[in-house]
Amino acid sequence: MRKNRLRAAATMMLAVALIAGCGKSGAGGSEANPSAAQRPDLGNEPIVLKFFNHSAGVVNDTEMETLLVKPVQKKYPNIMFERVTGVNLDQMIAAGELPDLIGSSNVSMFDMNSLGVTSDLKPFIERDKVDLSKMEPGALEVMAKFSTKGELLAMPYAMNYGVMAYNKDIFDKFGVPYPKDNMTWNETIELAKRVTRVQDGVQYVGLDMGSPHDLTRAYSLPTVDENGKSLITGEGYKKVFNLFAQLYAIPGIVDPKGKYKYGIDFFLKDQRLAMYPYWIANLTSRIPPLIEAGQNFNWDIVSWPTFDDKPGLGRQFDFHLMIVPPTSKNKEAAYRVLEVLISEEAQREMNRGTRLTILKDPELKKQFASDLKIYEGKNLAGIFKVQPAPYEIASPYDNIVNAKMNDAMKKIATQGVDVNTALREAKEKADQEIAAMKQ
Repeated sequence: MRKNRLRAAATMMLAVALIAGCGKSGAGGSEANPSAAQRPDLGNEPIVLKFFNHSAGVVNDTEMETLLVKPVQKKYPNIMFERVTGVNLDQMIAAGELPDLIGSSNVSMFDMNSLGVTSDLKPFIERDKVDLSKMEPGALEVMAKFSTKGELLAMPYAMNYGVMAYNKDIFDKFGVPYPKDNMTWNETIELAKRVTRVQDGVQYVGLDMGSPHDLTRAYSLPTVDENGKSLITGEGYKKVFNLFAQLYAIPGIVDPKGKYKYGIDFFLKDQRLAMYPYWIANLTSRIPPLIEAGQNFNWDIVSWPTFDDKPGLGRQFDFHLMIVPPTSKNKEAAYRVLEVLISEEAQREMNRGTRLTILKDPELKKQFASDLKIYEGKNLAGIFKVQPAPYEIASPYDNIVNAKMNDAMKKIATQGVDVNTALREAKEKADQEIAAMKQ
């Protein structure tokens, strides 16, 4: 409640700042209506853009250098960057000190809009006749859901795909066939039964499916109805939770101490988890340190498992994006950064590293992470055999519903509570908290 009041107050302060600054432009700024203006010359004077990472994975100077500094300074050597750290977005809004660029993701766009930190990029796009048709059309469709007047409130620049990593050594140990592309969740769970075993005193776990929302989002399920009531007792949620119940019924999946979630480190470092659904971008960033530490093993990847009634659809649409706050003192320069980021040259360079191109070119996708060489001999092309599932728009109550789903899953896994009871109790508690939040 306190956090929501803070956000509301901060948003009001931001609105006041916007009104005060309406029609003005700072150093390197743009006209109030760039679509009606000529493309200005940025000149040669240094322009320092403040950048803040909010769930975009730009968490160190190396990422910053690779993603922003190198490609941008190749075209605009006078544009420099300052990475803002040590504060969160709420604090910056309350202080009236927003950065020039915010790196985020589509999952966070609802919050970004609610906080008033987005601005329309369409005037710049139209002024310079930027061709967005080369982008993943699904990403632009997702962005359109956040718009009420046809605005483009952020610029997508890097895609993410769901992937299922698996440990070949475990399958070989038990003489079980490897996973395949386009498997259903039911098939994956059946395969997990065959590799959930104890060998030489070591318990091997067949599968960790992650958190419930990983699957409910892939099933394109909204969390609440138009009245803000939780939907987690609906048939779609029951289907997802029945899959988790099937998994937890396998002897050895839940350990004697009640552990039922294992995570990426149990897969990569402990190497006792046979299959782990994950994000390709996250996996790509974790493999090089594993190799450097001499802990690499015989692993591979297949496409994200599908629901039997939604063949060909994998994990939900997920991509990273850049936002230019309305209070930026350097809007024109910030926009030029976005223009560079989505250029074919920058996209090809980025795609050879740890971030998957936002361009829809299938041949380019096959070159993903080629500079790292970590997917040589791996089934990288397989992950694109399913398409991202439609993205269900977020709501202010997602965190509440997701937390109650996690509670329900824990009861199913560790207490043997049946799915209907667990979801009914979760709905009651979620609705109570949502009502309190509304008040």
